[in-house]
Amino acid sequence: MARPAAARSPTLDQKERLLAATERLLCSRGLACVTTREIAHAAKVAEGALYHHFGDKAELILEVVLHGVGEFREVLDSLPLQVGQNTVQKNLERVLESAYHFHHRIASLVCSLFADRELLARVRGTMNDRCIGPGRTASVLAAYLSAEQRLGRVAARGEPEAAAQLLLAASFNKAVHDHFYGVSGEGQARRHLRDSVRALIAGLGPENGEKGGKR
Repeated sequence: MARPAAARSPTLDQKERLLAATERLLCSRGLACVTTREIAHAAKVAEGALYHHFGDKAELILEVVLHGVGEFREVLDSLPLQVGQNTVQKNLERVLESAYHFHHRIASLVCSLFADRELLARVRGTMNDRCIGPGRTASVLAAYLSAEQRLGRVAARGEPEAAAQLLLAASFNKAVHDHFYGVSGEGQARRHLRDSVRALIAGLGPENGEKGGKR
């Protein structure tokens, strides 16, 4: 006989409703027009409950961003296992497509933070305290490229850190572009990202005489 599913924690459900309501309101109205009271109302909880789960608005914003990471975190965590597997191009395409889905989800929120310098500083401070953020993402990607470089599948002349930053910039730039121009269509975004990877690979690929052949 199958065991009944465990009852969902009311506290967890309440937190997820707050995150969902925050993301929904921020995307539809913008950061400057949304208060914690409105978020609590949209989530159907008391405003005091919001501060039970999140220390302040900065922590709530950061949790919304982290909540949107989704598959991207798994792709980054599995990247060390891809060293020497498939081709560098295929591995980077997978990373970039996953990054784009994450960036597209949070782009409007991140950009709107620049309109509130105080809130931006608090979010930045919280990220630094937790040792998370775009810097870590770039370092994981750079470490992967360095490992492939040691195998000879990336040119010795390549700069892994610069390449990692360029790849992530291509993803975020495409996400902002699509928001700004109202572009939709996953196929179009995928083609653009793959073109970006191919352009970078053309500069990272081993030259004749270098170790390695497949990229």
